[in-house]
Amino acid sequence: MISTLFLNIVLSSGTYNGAQYLNGINAGYKSGWSNADLGPLMGESAIRSQRMKFPCTFFQKWGYKILYDNDSFGSAKRAGQSNFTAFITFDQNDDSAVPSSIYQPIWVGGKVNQANEFAYCVSQIVSTYKNDVKIYEIYNEPDWVSDWKVVSTWATNPPTDAQLARFQGDIFTYIRLLRISWEVAKSIDPTCFITVGGLGYPLFLDAVLRYGENSSVTNPSLLGKNYIDAISTHFYPMYGTSKTNSDAYLTAYIDLQNSFRKVTAKYNFNPSVWIVTETGVATKSGTGYYGSSALARNYFLKLPSISTSVGVCQNHIFILGDTDSGTDAFANMGLFYDYQNVAKDKAVLKDSSKSLVAWDHHLFDKTLDSSKSLKGLPSGVISYAYSNPTSTCYLIWVNSTNFKTDEETTPIEIQLEADFASIYNYQNVKQTISSSNGKVKLTVDSTPQFVYLDYQGPDSGENPNNSPIINFGFNLIIISIFISFVFF
Repeated sequence: MISTLFLNIVLSSGTYNGAQYLNGINAGYKSGWSNADLGPLMGESAIRSQRMKFPCTFFQKWGYKILYDNDSFGSAKRAGQSNFTAFITFDQNDDSAVPSSIYQPIWVGGKVNQANEFAYCVSQIVSTYKNDVKIYEIYNEPDWVSDWKVVSTWATNPPTDAQLARFQGDIFTYIRLLRISWEVAKSIDPTCFITVGGLGYPLFLDAVLRYGENSSVTNPSLLGKNYIDAISTHFYPMYGTSKTNSDAYLTAYIDLQNSFRKVTAKYNFNPSVWIVTETGVATKSGTGYYGSSALARNYFLKLPSISTSVGVCQNHIFILGDTDSGTDAFANMGLFYDYQNVAKDKAVLKDSSKSLVAWDHHLFDKTLDSSKSLKGLPSGVISYAYSNPTSTCYLIWVNSTNFKTDEETTPIEIQLEADFASIYNYQNVKQTISSSNGKVKLTVDSTPQFVYLDYQGPDSGENPNNSPIINFGFNLIIISIFISFVFF
């Protein structure tokens, strides 16, 4: 009976009911701010999903329902979020820790074995949050290494405990965790997805797909490829290219995803969902890296189109707020300026982050539609068409690849056949251009513009899909939420 159950589980892949594309967030932690406090900020920045950290010891201490009890999910959902991702770890204070009990049987008498601490934790998490969390990453960046040169050995050898600096085990240990997660989670919610924990190296995925939970496993049905049905990667452009413009950043993004796709094709593995659970761009330069407001703004305006074209349905941005005390790139990747010591209603959204709001305003309720692509554009001009039953919106920009920065990219004048065009910039400011002899002329640069032809477009500030995002902050002024517990 149990073997039949597991056979059905192995054959069951998840069901994704989310939008074609979602911008998500790694919210991070700031003292004095609870997850519930962050909801209005996520709403203000038009974040549609969220990647949460789910450590077993945290739930063991506070109870598995704590994220409902403390309004973490309620606040996020009022801000318009759905299809949450959670990365499961064991120890709240040490993401790399793996309990020795993972080698206890997963099942005893047809039930999850409580002596297997990780298995029992997964069972309680999925039972509690299955209505909201649809994607479970297993640990975070298990392939992180302190010396990248060791990665090349993974083409023919299994990644070792000594090599994996952020994971207390080898590849076999990791696949054991995947197997536990797959069997337990799928028995409770067959529609959920199990994925690797935000990988940066395709060769680690190669090892996951070809090995089992110990070195003696040869049965194809017991290899790691049977215990995941989604892919999760991490991408930070400053590590992917030495160039400093947004289109080069996105070329590097495509290259990394394609490198992972070559691995999945090699093993005839077809993931149902593909997500990127960490990506970010600094809004100012620092020691050893380049950053600018324009670079971040344009990267996030272009990223949804590029992502969708390569099959990625979610990107989770790192991070919600800057860290003023930090000087590296990660300290300046926030959507907001550092709000550590400001009142809950005084956090300041960066100008670059307004691009996320504009994208959501015009394109969230539409899907990428290649059948309506513009024809005959000048060389160097890129456009993507998005449509719904009532309108088509074009996202248009000049390719910055051949320029040092986005700011230095040469603008190009284009002509489009229409009686008039409604054009919105990244701040959602509208301009209407009338035609001359049936054509409208407009100048485009490296910052994408939202263009409607022979259509007025939504009024500036009007949300066409009646999202709760615009009104969320106002609602919370009326409703005060008192939370005594701060999560992370």
